[in-house]
Amino acid sequence: MVQQREVAEMENMAEKTVVELAALQRPGHSLDRVFYVDKDIFERDIEVIFARQWLFVDHVSRIPTPGDFITFEIGGDSIVIVRGTNGEIFAHHNVCRHRGSIICQKPEGKVRTFTCPYHGWVYDLSGRLVHAKNMGEGFDRSKWGLHSCAVRVTAGLIFIYLGIEKDAPDFAGMEADVLPYLEPHGLTRAKIAHTEVYTTLGNWKLAVENFRECYHCVMAHPEYTAVNAYVKTNDAAPGSFEANVLPAWEAAAKDEGFVVGSVALATGLQPYQVRRRPIRDGWQTASKDGQPVAPLMGNLKKFDGAETAVDFMPQFGLHSTSDHTTLIRFTPIDPTHTEMRLTWLVHEDAVEGTDYDVERLKWMWHVTTLQDAELIANNHRGVTSRHYTPGLYSVREEMTAAFIAWYLNRLINE
Repeated sequence: MVQQREVAEMENMAEKTVVELAALQRPGHSLDRVFYVDKDIFERDIEVIFARQWLFVDHVSRIPTPGDFITFEIGGDSIVIVRGTNGEIFAHHNVCRHRGSIICQKPEGKVRTFTCPYHGWVYDLSGRLVHAKNMGEGFDRSKWGLHSCAVRVTAGLIFIYLGIEKDAPDFAGMEADVLPYLEPHGLTRAKIAHTEVYTTLGNWKLAVENFRECYHCVMAHPEYTAVNAYVKTNDAAPGSFEANVLPAWEAAAKDEGFVVGSVALATGLQPYQVRRRPIRDGWQTASKDGQPVAPLMGNLKKFDGAETAVDFMPQFGLHSTSDHTTLIRFTPIDPTHTEMRLTWLVHEDAVEGTDYDVERLKWMWHVTTLQDAELIANNHRGVTSRHYTPGLYSVREEMTAAFIAWYLNRLINE
C-alpha cells in the first residue's frame, strides 16, 4: 500500500510544473524528494538561482600576473577567469564562438592568448577575437569575441555574474555592508596556504541546509563544538548566547578597538549577512588548542579570540579569525552531487613550515567538512527512500528554514 501511494505521488508530481511543485511545499518543512533528485528542477536551480547571483570564484592570489587563468565549472558550464595585460580580471565563457569547442582544457595555467584547439581561432585576454583564418570576405572579427561575464573584486575575492549585468543584485550595497568587517583581516594582502575539495553525494540544497544550522553540531561535530562556545550555550537554551554572552563581549571588544556587530539582508535576489562573535573563552583563534596557527593578518595588532563570518547565500561563506581565513564555496555538479571547496588564507609574508603548518591551520574546518560530507551523503540516501516525507524544522534551524522559504519564493516568482 505504501509503495502504491509513493508511485501515485511521483506520477502526480510528474504532471506538475516546477512552479506548481514549489507552491505545494509546506512552510517550515524540508522539501519533497523531487527537489533533491530531479534533473529539470536542478536545471531550473541553475537558471533561477546561480545564474542570477554574484558567484564567488577564488582569491586574487590564484592569478597574480597577466595571462594567469583558472576555470570555474558550475552546472555543466565552464568559465575561464584570467588576469589581463593591465592587471584587470576578465571572465569568459570557455566556449569558442566558432563551433562551441571548449578552449581551456586545464583547470589553471598561463597563456598569452586563448587559442581554440579545434580550428585555431585566437582570442586575446579580454576575449576579443584576433585571428580566424579562412572565414571569407566581410567577416567581422569584432562581432565574434568570447561571451563574457561581469566581474567584481572586493577584499581580494573574485565574484562573477553569469546573467545580464543590469539584472544583477546590488554588489555595491553588499560590499558597503561587508567591507568594514573584512578590512581588518587584510584579505587583499593574503595568500593561499591550502585548498581542498570535498565532493559529496547530495543535492546542493542538502549541503546548504546543513551548513546553515548548528542543531546537529553537538551530535556530529565534537571538534567544532569544543572551539565555538555558542554551540553548547544555544543548544541548552536557543538564543541565550546572543542574549547573554554577546553584548558583554561586544562592549569589551569595542573598547579595545575591534569591529563588532552584524549586518544582514534577509530577502531579495541575494541575501547576505556578516557578523562578529567570540569563539571560546581563552582561545586566541579557531585551532585545536586555541593557540595561534599563523601570523596576525591585516592591520591586527593582537588576537581577539573572535570570528568574522560572512554568508553570501547560498554559494559562499567566509570565516576569519585573527591569523587565518577560511573560504567555503558550494558548487552544484549535478542533481545528486555537490562540490564543497575550502581555501585557507594567511598573511602574504607567512612562510609554510616556519610561520604556519597546514595541518594545524586547516584542522577545524577540515575535520568539520569531512563530517558534513558524510552527513549530507546520509541525508541524500534518506531523502531518496520511498518512506521519506518532509520534516519540520526545529527552532535551531531557523536559518535553514529561511533559506528554503527564500529558495521556493525565487522558483515561484521568477
